[in-house]
Amino acid sequence: MQLRWIASSRASWAHAAVAIAAGAALADASLTELLAPPVLRLTQWLADQSVPDRFWEHLPPLAAGIPRNDELAGVLLTKTVGRDRAEGLKKWLAAVLREVELPWSQRFPELTDELALRAQPLQQQWDARGPGLMRLLGNLTEADLLVEAADVILVQPVLGGAGEPQLSYNSVRIEAVLADPIPELPELARLAWLVAQLNLDLPVHQELLSDLPATNWTPAQVCRLAMLPAVLAAAEQVELTRFDPATMRQALQSWCGCQDNLETVATNTSAWWETYRGAKPPIAVALRALAEMLA
Repeated sequence: MQLRWIASSRASWAHAAVAIAAGAALADASLTELLAPPVLRLTQWLADQSVPDRFWEHLPPLAAGIPRNDELAGVLLTKTVGRDRAEGLKKWLAAVLREVELPWSQRFPELTDELALRAQPLQQQWDARGPGLMRLLGNLTEADLLVEAADVILVQPVLGGAGEPQLSYNSVRIEAVLADPIPELPELARLAWLVAQLNLDLPVHQELLSDLPATNWTPAQVCRLAMLPAVLAAAEQVELTRFDPATMRQALQSWCGCQDNLETVATNTSAWWETYRGAKPPIAVALRALAEMLA
């Protein structure tokens, strides 16, 4: 697996905006004070224009690769409201995006270079242990679940450690922390978990998730849960972390944001993993089974 590492200040302000819009508490309260007003205006503008919530999923990965806000606005709107409406709205969206970016750029004028330096320990750990970890993961699941290459978008650690798979862009974004926020859950394992999800949006894996039973879990969340015990089991084999109930619960909280019914989710996911390892059904069948256990 080949990873391309991309340090991005633009993806960083977009990442921070997504966090604020979702109601997350930033690690630095002064940064919240700086960005919350323009992010609130952006959120209100999107609501006024009936722009779908999937806007936020597209913002960070597109910001990482598009250097101008006018072009970024056009692509975002084309993907969310269609090309016809995009033309009339993109000038206004570009102006609102600039309101978010400007205070960020003033606060972090050299951020791209700083992120590249901050990420070096994680890159070195990946070079040393990542390939072996992913081989084990392929052996524990299915080799074709793993992508051959992906981008890793490095962003400012506004949450003190976080990451998101960006399936539509074959990339992940991860905060470039200098040290593992949770020693029992190394960031290398988190990165492996994020990358491991990138192929799960393929139709062959999603075909049985189109009509989920009544549940609060989306297909994307089911896929996240499915890869969690797999990655912890592989990481334990390379002595990176432990795969036990305590670590499972901690990963559910810290990586998946699972707070409600934590014990039940942890127990069901662990039981599902044991069944999967014994029977090794096609992953589409296994994902459906996990979704039904969570219902």
